[in-house]
Amino acid sequence: MDPLLLLLREEMTRKLSAAAGTMAATMEVLTATRAIAGDVRGTESLRAAIQELGDTRDHLLNQARTLEAFAPHR
Repeated sequence: MDPLLLLLREEMTRKLSAAAGTMAATMEVLTATRAIAGDVRGTESLRAAIQELGDTRDHLLNQARTLEAFAPHR
């Protein structure tokens, strides 16, 4: 495989993983906020945001794994 394509694939994998890590940290903050707030108005929106972030994070991690799966073996 072309060295430039390998470099681009590696960079994309790093960026996807970094974005997923940021989302995981945000989910932790939102989860803690929801726990502190208890069962009050607005916490359902937090639950929905946490769920959406989790789904998106999982999708990004799957994309990173797919890129790695198709990487040539060195």
